[in-house]
Amino acid sequence: MSRWFRLYTDILDDPKVQRLPPALFKTWVNLLCLTSRNDGELPSVPDIAFALRMDEGPLIDALNDLMGRGLIDGDDVLKPHNWDRRQFKSDTDPTATDRQRAKRERDKAQSP
Repeated sequence: MSRWFRLYTDILDDPKVQRLPPALFKTWVNLLCLTSRNDGELPSVPDIAFALRMDEGPLIDALNDLMGRGLIDGDDVLKPHNWDRRQFKSDTDPTATDRQRAKRERDKAQSP
């Protein structure tokens, strides 16, 4: 199943992101994808290295650089900064079914 995550347009004005060298920006975006694929956390360094087709040494350097720039947090688990605040466990609107039902009833009542 294909997954998606929220990427906010605020990154256009975020100096932490816009000042990344191109290769590090690519790594950061790929890490966002991996985080989404792994339910909000990055996998182990060997698994990240495999997924990104990188050697572990350069990957560790990139992770440390991103952590130093405040884009990756890493206490017990590595994850992008503010991931939990910007991503939602579900985008399901619990009122959508009721609203859709009411709309259909209104449409039905208005039709000849």
